[in-house]
Amino acid sequence: MMKKGVKNNVKKDRRLLSIDLLRVIAIVLVIGFHFLYYIKPNESLRNLGFVGVSLFFIISGFVLAKNHPKLHKISVKWTLKRYIKVASVYYIAIIAYVILFGTQAYSGKISDILLHFTFLNTLFSSTTYSIIGSAWFLTPLIVLYIVFPYLNKYISKNVYFLVLAFLITAILRFYLGWLADPDPLFFLAEFCFGIAFAHGKKHSALLISLIMIFIKPIMFLPFILFYLLYFVKTEYLPTKLLHFIGINTFFLFLYHEAFLYVGFGEWHIFGLSKFAAILLLIIIVISSAYLSKKIQDYLFSHKFFLGPLYEKSI
Repeated sequence: MMKKGVKNNVKKDRRLLSIDLLRVIAIVLVIGFHFLYYIKPNESLRNLGFVGVSLFFIISGFVLAKNHPKLHKISVKWTLKRYIKVASVYYIAIIAYVILFGTQAYSGKISDILLHFTFLNTLFSSTTYSIIGSAWFLTPLIVLYIVFPYLNKYISKNVYFLVLAFLITAILRFYLGWLADPDPLFFLAEFCFGIAFAHGKKHSALLISLIMIFIKPIMFLPFILFYLLYFVKTEYLPTKLLHFIGINTFFLFLYHEAFLYVGFGEWHIFGLSKFAAILLLIIIVISSAYLSKKIQDYLFSHKFFLGPLYEKSI
């Protein structure tokens, strides 16, 4: 007979794999959208990208609340850790894009780069999608990171706050349309849904998410996908592959468009052949992953001021 502690650990491992599975599905939807839209532009394909990005915001809220259920007030140290985890990867990617692609990827102005470094690029239409087009989602994500402690506090205590979050997002989408928007409130519902789910309010969160059907039925899809796949049986899934892709979705998010543009011959790297350029990109991605990890290791070490890097996470 399986001991209770072992049984709980098995259930936990299955839930962790479910999150990796959801991450993989989200990144496949985003990359699939960009790939298919490049081949044959069709506005209906944006549904794929929308669902993928929405899933990422749900996962972000869920993981933060699961790892920090009692964080109910802003912590400079905690916020700085979140910022460094994003920036240590994102800044390296920006530098790589600027060096490799130059004005193929952005205006060539230093102000463009600075706006991206400060996550303010979405303030202007000319820089919202420059350098790394898909990275616009980082602006609302950083804002939601900052206010997470308060969202975590109110949602954990009163599920009606989740209703308010959904109404705010629904109203915004009613006026702006269903396409993804860099306004943090546009994805407030997804982020808060993930938080509520982590606090055990699974069924009520799904019920509340039905509000989105009245704006556009596709908006409900990310919530029902998360709900169903979170409980999926994972015994026969490729654990190592899902985990590897799951923990590297941020890199895939930041670099996949570079591979697409080079692969389709729209962007060029120093006059290299397509094969050599793609090979160089692979080397750059692997090197950036290694460098960003080293930066995090140093900044989160006891020798620096942020404390240990490796906290419990999923």
